Amino acid sequence: MLNFFQRRSIRSFTERMTRAFPLCLRNDVEQICKKIIIVNNRFHYDDSTKWLLSSGEIIAIPYRIVLKEPNNSFESSLTQTQKNIYHCIMSRNSDGYIREKHIKALLEKEPPEWAIPYIIKICDEYVVEILQTVYDAINQRDCRKYREICSLNFDYIKRAHTRMISYWNEYYRWDCYRYKDYIGKKLYRDCFGYTKTGQKEIKLD
Repeated sequence: MLNFFQRRSIRSFTERMTRAFPLCLRNDVEQICKKIIIVNNRFHYDDSTKWLLSSGEIIAIPYRIVLKEPNNSFESSLTQTQKNIYHCIMSRNSDGYIREKHIKALLEKEPPEWAIPYIIKICDEYVVEILQTVYDAINQRDCRKYREICSLNFDYIKRAHTRMISYWNEYYRWDCYRYKDYIGKKLYRDCFGYTKTGQKEIKLD
């Protein structure tokens, strides 16, 4: 039986995560959060970024979550929608290997629109292998949905682009001296439509 502090932790975590997804998914999110917390009884999150969806809803994606993965049987008990929610949540994990694993899982199929901000968000971060994974998965697909989300959230995308460049300059310039050859540059240009003129707008076509 859960004690008072465990119940409060579940409630707090669940409330935070329901704001990270559209309202129509609230029941599924609540079920996922309860299962994750009951299995692991451990979580942490910090600042969120807000993303506008085409429906007009705003979701707030946590920057980092410290949470152990449930066992392998956990995912098999979920519906496809719940699996996507679970992968989105775990893509914000503090462990880079866990983030990469769940981003790969999201990209195995065409993700729903509400999952796309999670994929875009991870592309302004410092793990170059994850940027390569995303680029390889979506470069040959129709990227219009990604570009539409970038256009709707253009103020954030400009900051994210700058952040991505700073990581290249700090960690990868020694191995990829020319920025135009960096995978982050290719990802923002080819998939997200962010070009030199992208300082003013996203190229949707």
